[in-house]
This record gives sequence, C-alpha cells and structure tokens, in this order.
Amino acid sequence: MRHAFRVQDAFMRVPALAVSLALALAQEYRVLPGAPTGWPELDHSYLLVHETQAPRAVLLLVPGLLGGSTNFALMAEHLRREAPWLEVWAWERRANGLEDRGGFLTQDPMAYYQNLPEPDLTPLRSWGLEVHLQDLDLAVEAARQRAPVVLAGHSLGASLATLYAFRHGEKLKGLILLDGDLPPQPLPREVLERGGYVTPLGRLPGLEDLLRGQADPVFRLPFLTPKDLAMAEAEAFLAARRPLEPVPYGPYRATREARALLRVDDHYSLFPTFSVSAGRAWAREGLSLLGLLQGRFVFTVRGPRGRAVEWRDTGEATDPRAFLRVFARPETGFSEWYFPYRLLLEVAGYPHVAPDLKPRTLPYPVLALGAGRGLVTHSEGFRLAETFPNTPARAQVLPGLTHLDLLTERHGYTAKALLGYVEGLLPLTSPTFQGRSSPAEGLGRSPLEGLEAQGLEEKPRRP
Repeated sequence: MRHAFRVQDAFMRVPALAVSLALALAQEYRVLPGAPTGWPELDHSYLLVHETQAPRAVLLLVPGLLGGSTNFALMAEHLRREAPWLEVWAWERRANGLEDRGGFLTQDPMAYYQNLPEPDLTPLRSWGLEVHLQDLDLAVEAARQRAPVVLAGHSLGASLATLYAFRHGEKLKGLILLDGDLPPQPLPREVLERGGYVTPLGRLPGLEDLLRGQADPVFRLPFLTPKDLAMAEAEAFLAARRPLEPVPYGPYRATREARALLRVDDHYSLFPTFSVSAGRAWAREGLSLLGLLQGRFVFTVRGPRGRAVEWRDTGEATDPRAFLRVFARPETGFSEWYFPYRLLLEVAGYPHVAPDLKPRTLPYPVLALGAGRGLVTHSEGFRLAETFPNTPARAQVLPGLTHLDLLTERHGYTAKALLGYVEGLLPLTSPTFQGRSSPAEGLGRSPLEGLEAQGLEEKPRRP
C-alpha cells in the first residue's frame, strides 16, 4: 500500500527527486491530512511543492481525470524560472495513496509492474465529491499559511476547482480553469443513482450498484487500466535514464524513448485527451483500424526504417525528452492509477449530491484557458457568465495544443498567461514588483496579450 511507503520515505526521497530535475528547483513531496472516512491510514492527500522563500502567492494546481502531480512539472519549471516569488503546489488526490511505488526503487520497474497486484479497493466506494472537496479545503488552508492562494484546475480538476469556489470562493485570491469546466447538462438524479446510460463500453452503473459492491469502484478504460498506467510510468522512468537503449518492440527493436512515447504521442494514441504532441517515430507506419473506427487518423508502427524504431523531435508543442524526464519519479507520477468512479459520477451529477453548490459571484476575476485540440476549443465553451455571474472573466484558447500540451508545452505560453493573471491580482505595492513595470490590475489588460506575437499561432501538422 502506497501510503505507508510515502509516509515513511517521503523526506528520504526528496534529494533523489531534486537530482532528477534539470533545473535546480527546490521541491518537496508532502503528505497532507484528509477528511476522515474510516480509513485513517489512507485519509490523506499529497503535494509536490515547488517551494520558494517568502512567497507572494501560492498557485495550487488540481489535476484532471487520471492525472497526477507531475502533469504540472514542466509548467512549474517555467513558472518558477519566470517568477521566483511564486510557490507552486501540485496536488494529488487521496487515491494515489493506494499505488505501490516500490517498483521505482528496483532495477527493473517494468518487470515489477508486469504482474501488479490490485490493492483493496473498498475505500474508493466512500471517496466521492464531498470527501475530495474537504481534502482540497485542507490543502487550501495549508497553502494559506504561506501566502494568498490562486486555485487552478485542469480538465476534471477544473470542475473540482469550480465546485470548490462555489462553496469556499472567499478563501481564494483567484481562480484559473485549464481546458475544463462543469458539465453543461448534469446527470439526472435517476441516472446518478441507478445508472442506465449506455456507451460503446457498456452500461454505466449508478451509485446504488457502486455502494452495493456490484460495480467496479475504479474508473477504467481499455488500455488505460491501473496496470497500463503503472507500466507507462515505468517505461518513461527508464526511458528518461537510458533513452537510446534498444529494447524489444513486438517483432522489432526500438529505442526506449521511442517505445515510451509511442504510448502517449497524439499521432499514435487512441485517446486524444490523454496524448501530447511530442514528435514522430522514425519508422514505417500504417493506419490503425481502431483509430479509423473513431473517425481519426491514428498511426501504427509497422517496422523500423533502420536497425531500430527511433524517436525524432520535430519541434511540436512538447519537448519529448523533457516530458519523459518529469513523467515518473519514485514517490509520484503522471497518473492516478486508481481513480474513484464515484468521484467522476458525482461531479457529473453534483446538483443532486451537494445542492448548496451553485453558480455565484466571485470577488476576483476568473481566467480560463482552453486548448485548440483539447476539450474546450472555443472560449464560449467555458460559459463563464453563467457559472460566475457578475464576475470579471476572460477566456482564451491556445491554438494547436492538445489537452495535455497545455500543461507540457515547451515555450511556456501557458505559464506566461498564468503569471500575467496572478501578477494582476497582487497589490501594486507588493515587493514582488519593485523595480519592475506595474502589473495589470485584475483584468485591466488581457493576461494573454501578445501571445500571437510570441509565435503561438496554428501551424500545419505533418501528415
């Protein structure tokens, strides 16, 4: 069980984590108290903290569906490089405590996770929306001991951040939504309780089936099971250390970095929501039948062009080696292996779970960033006037980026947009800005002003 591993070893592993980073950034992995649910050894959430002395603000980042704290690692590097006064907290939900991270302390993590035993998943049936909102509130309170808190959520994390702001908006200094928002049509009560929606993967169960033990408490997709997520982290962990080492790839050979990136690059992934644009395999290619059935052109590798399938950085949004470098570490990683199905269900049906969570006016402006090839591809999709009436707000879509590229892109456009917004929230008299030009007041100017001039325009993609 991961919790015991973390509590005993978190501080011991911090130096190893720091060494693994290309930049000398102060980081610390922390265990936070969580809401009591009858499982005291698991009633915790987790943080990867990019710490600074005397911060002027804390940016608390909430990952999306299946996301872990290193989703934000590359963006945090940009933020800390540009704004050493900003402390960045990448939050992880409590289900991460079920992960067995011991494989990353072995010589061969791939072999370790090849036969990943499943932990007791019973606690997941208790971990719904209210538990996670209480956990997040405890994280916000801890961050407020350091500095004013700006809450930012990505994907489903944006939904959680929005619901948190409905209840506790006065505790925050600002709110940022990253390619995610609340569902435009919440689940009807009967569907929430009894299920019934039919998808290509079958009938979705409701809360009654889940609480009776008749439904899987983990959200799973084909090729995105807990074992698949663990193996992807193990693959990336090894590829970051030995990128050019040749390894088997079906009947062929491939470099470690090519084999790892073929799992997640948008040219080859069957799941565009969980992909990045990080280059191209140097290989003979064909089209995936499963991709065509989705109405998408998805490539498969049919063999090497030379002795092995290799990976080439074609200058797309995400730097492939930087991406692999931060993907997985001994104490944490890019994924949440055991995402609670109850949380997903209750976010979708939140008005029936927590009737007090309603649209409201906030005492600060809201920033929303979408991704041109992500979930929110038009600024109107955020519905900010409906969600936060009478609240100043700005929505912008960064073209050409996938849902995950928004967090991992190499040029720092997302980080610059976030910094422009956070600077606009801080007092003009703050020591942060002494000797600098004055930041924007609130949204007096667009925090995204000038992005086009910096080169973030839609570029043609290679076939």
